[in-house]
Amino acid sequence: MLISFILAIIYFIFSICISINWINDIACYYGYFLAIYLVTFIALIPGFNYIFTFISLLQNKKSKKICNTKKEDVTILLPVYNSKRCIKETIQSIKNQKYNGNIYINMIDDGSTDGTLELLRKIATEENIKLIESSHVGKAAALNKGLQSVFTDYVITVDSDTVLHPLAVQNIINKLSNSDQKTVATAGCLFVKNAKKSFITKLQEWDYSSGIFGVKMLQGNYNSTLVAQGAFSAYKTKVVKEIGGWQNCVGEDIVLTWKLLSKGYTTNFASEAIAFTEVPEKLNKLGRQRKRWARGMIEAFKKVKILTAKKLNIKSKILMLLNIFFPFIDLALLIFVPLGLILLLLGNPLLISWISLLVIPLGLLLCLLIESKRKNMLKEINCKLEKRSKFAFIVYVLLYAFILAPFCLIGYISELINFKKEW
Repeated sequence: MLISFILAIIYFIFSICISINWINDIACYYGYFLAIYLVTFIALIPGFNYIFTFISLLQNKKSKKICNTKKEDVTILLPVYNSKRCIKETIQSIKNQKYNGNIYINMIDDGSTDGTLELLRKIATEENIKLIESSHVGKAAALNKGLQSVFTDYVITVDSDTVLHPLAVQNIINKLSNSDQKTVATAGCLFVKNAKKSFITKLQEWDYSSGIFGVKMLQGNYNSTLVAQGAFSAYKTKVVKEIGGWQNCVGEDIVLTWKLLSKGYTTNFASEAIAFTEVPEKLNKLGRQRKRWARGMIEAFKKVKILTAKKLNIKSKILMLLNIFFPFIDLALLIFVPLGLILLLLGNPLLISWISLLVIPLGLLLCLLIESKRKNMLKEINCKLEKRSKFAFIVYVLLYAFILAPFCLIGYISELINFKKEW
């Protein structure tokens, strides 16, 4: 991490030096506060992040593949709420696992009202499948109910709309069980299941395969994966029970992960443990999802005192603190993009400096590196994905962050003012 951080700092200082004239030009129109704010969070911080991530991934050495021949029994927690349409496919993908141990399934119905419960009761008659019925208490509480009856050393969470690759369980348990003793959680690799449904899902296909995949690789490289996502992750059962399971909040998975890290444990990423999850097909539903994710990040900052957590390792601490910049970047995007385009149409390229444009090729270079690593990983497990939309990629690179920015800002603010939470 040290080399990546130093090189990113050098780039950051260089960017400041060549941005002084640009800052002065903007300040003539809008004052120094707005000028410095926009340049910092549109060009300097994103550039720092890209360089830091790029160098970190370049240094990432491929770990030796270890096949676990020991029969490690595992329990899958499957919280279900009104999932009649997709739950059978999810359970079938679990049954199709090529795994050398026993897989137990704890289905937790969280007060479904669409006929899901009746379907689950039929499925629960099968071997190694258990149904736990509950009133509508929320995802965290549902997971904790399922956790109570887990007797295996490892537990996996899977969302009801997520389908597992046949080697998913084997690969994620291999990763977790062959890591050092301090590693207690492993995030699986998620791709989009319903990518062809709409243009919004095509955008998210690029987000999951480039943005999220790249972030997971970066964080996993430092044994500090910040979100062992509920859709597909594995944990050491004893440790999750020791810290009290999942907390009743919007971002229960990120809060759990940060709590584990704050206790001195580490987390990693299994890129070869692939699952396909459904993503929102309309912009308003995508917006609601990203508001929840934004709230979850603020919840994690509120519940885990990063600066005073003595057992939290320095790598995890740095990666967590980098998240502080996200709200400021989102706000800068909402100001910069419309204002920059208006000025450009009026013949004034004030905000379109070459240092701001430099962020785009840096981002493209990072995407190429992530794409190369993703392809190599898929080749190793003989998994082929459908071709992604090139036009969606252009929109993803140029406008995706701007499109999501207002939803994220609403999520940040909602959590800061303790607005009512819903699952």
